[in-house]
Amino acid sequence: MTYAPSFPAETDVAGRLMLSGADALGPNPWTTPRPEPEAHGLTADDLDEKAAARSLRAAKIELRQLGARVLSSFLVPLTAFGTAYYVLVGDLTAPPSFEWTVYLGASLILAALAARTQTRQHALAKETHEHLTSLDDRRLAYRAKERDWLDAQRKRTTTKFWTDEIARIAAEKSVPPGDVFAQEVGKLFVAWGWLVKLNQRAHDYGVDIFTNGKEGSAVVQCMHADSGPSSHDVRELAGSRHAFGSDFGLLVSIHPPTATRQNEFYSEKGQLEFWHLGHILEQCMVLYRQRTAEYPPDDESRLQFLNADGTPIAIAESEQETAEAAE
Repeated sequence: MTYAPSFPAETDVAGRLMLSGADALGPNPWTTPRPEPEAHGLTADDLDEKAAARSLRAAKIELRQLGARVLSSFLVPLTAFGTAYYVLVGDLTAPPSFEWTVYLGASLILAALAARTQTRQHALAKETHEHLTSLDDRRLAYRAKERDWLDAQRKRTTTKFWTDEIARIAAEKSVPPGDVFAQEVGKLFVAWGWLVKLNQRAHDYGVDIFTNGKEGSAVVQCMHADSGPSSHDVRELAGSRHAFGSDFGLLVSIHPPTATRQNEFYSEKGQLEFWHLGHILEQCMVLYRQRTAEYPPDDESRLQFLNADGTPIAIAESEQETAEAAE
């Protein structure tokens, strides 16, 4: 079954929106392919340091033996010829007959062929030696690329990246942390196979991301703050979802909104979902496990947002509504 993605106009008729494609998200660690050894001129044997060391020793021995092997290529057949001539003819002072001259010529041809083979073997050994002596640099380059590939994903499974690192990146770029946060959330949508466009207007009408997938279309508002979204933020997203005709609205924040009756109403009637950092960490950990076949690093600070089984913590009710429910 196919779906037809629909986005608001790239620049809406009133100039309210300015959308950009997924390329505006920057490098996406969740879709970047794992570095391949072949791209650095490496094979599986090259990555085995013991096997590479054995091959290097063999190549060095081969290079040292060239002179002896070429000499032996001529010495062995000429010695055999001389011995046979001495045993069968005996007179070393008389010129050899035509038959023995032919034998001598054939011996020299065989010797030349053997020497040529040894020379070719030497050339192969030299090429192997040059390949193996440059392995260290290429192995270091490959492993650095792979380490960067792993680190870019690994750090996104930690709370510190989303709470502190995003603020640092935003300060370096002189942009609000929410902009960087929205880019990182957009990268996750791309990893899930959704089409993503960022809303780059300062007055974004309550929408940071427009996205489309097999489940439908969604408007996403991303909030990077020390507190959860207010009821006003929830109402604004509900209105934006309706105004832009999207199937869903998603409010993504570090801390969750309070589970008030009003927010529950907008969630149910306004087709809204609320995600906090626990949901993001859960998805990042799943992606990391799928892409690397490794477990994410331990991070005790995740317990603020995740249950012991790795699921996001439930949104807590406000004290006022808890008290009202108890009456």
